[in-house]
Amino acid sequence: MNMIAPESQAEMLTLLEHAVAAHANVVQVKVAGDQAVVEILATGSVVASREMPLARCNDLLRGAFSLCDESDDYQYNTSRSARMTGLKSALPKGLTMVFLQFFPARDGQRHLVARLTYDSDTCCGTCGG
Repeated sequence: MNMIAPESQAEMLTLLEHAVAAHANVVQVKVAGDQAVVEILATGSVVASREMPLARCNDLLRGAFSLCDESDDYQYNTSRSARMTGLKSALPKGLTMVFLQFFPARDGQRHLVARLTYDSDTCCGTCGG
């Protein structure tokens, strides 16, 4: 098992803090050539965006998965789903769960989709929450 850098976990938690501040419902990572584009979306509109080298995205996604409740043997660039409920690290205030879907890197496609659930949200049951 590879070691997860605490910086990549902190970076994911910071992304979630920014998303909560915008009351966003999705944080996604999309692939654009050799870059990863991290976007925070609120009701379908991008409210914040930044780029990072695709090679660095490995650390971010592995760090995000390591914060999930039952993280085990995630391998970067594979499809997986997981939930983050704060069991391993406290979520930003007001956030009750993050449902994450990881996908292999494909140009023009989503690489990570993180759906946010707030204290005041009503769960529809589709994410298992």
